[in-house]
Amino acid sequence: MATRKRSGASGRAKSSSSRATGIPAGMMEGVQQIWLAGMGALARAQRDGPAAFHDAVTEGLKLLERSRSGAGQLVRDAIDTAQGSMQARIDSAMSQANETWDSLETLFQNRVQRALMQIGVPTAEEVRKLTRRVADLNESVKALSQRQATPRKRGKARAARATRGSTRRRRRA
Repeated sequence: MATRKRSGASGRAKSSSSRATGIPAGMMEGVQQIWLAGMGALARAQRDGPAAFHDAVTEGLKLLERSRSGAGQLVRDAIDTAQGSMQARIDSAMSQANETWDSLETLFQNRVQRALMQIGVPTAEEVRKLTRRVADLNESVKALSQRQATPRKRGKARAARATRGSTRRRRRA
């Protein structure tokens, strides 16, 4: 801040002029300092004008870039939040659809099973039991037929031998 040097004579003159205008001396001095500060600012603006303008433009560009990156980040955050929300809703809907599909499938299977039972179609377990019984019966039949076939073959073999022996005897005689 600029300070003024007071000389004895000029200081008295000013104080007498301030008395004449009715403005207190301290206020008059403040007004003069404001006037001088304004004049200094004007001189500085004229001297540093182009550089100050360039600095202001540079600061403005920096501020614009910060605001753009901030806005871009806000948009990205909003999109991420929206995607997360939509994915949660989609997952919920898919889960609900799968549950509904499973319940429909169970209902359909139960109704088909009841309809098959009403018309007398055997269940898979009943078919397995019958298949096992048929296999057991086939084995039993094979075993019985082998037992019966074995004595017949022996008897036929004896009869065949006996017949051959009698034929041989007839020829010798």
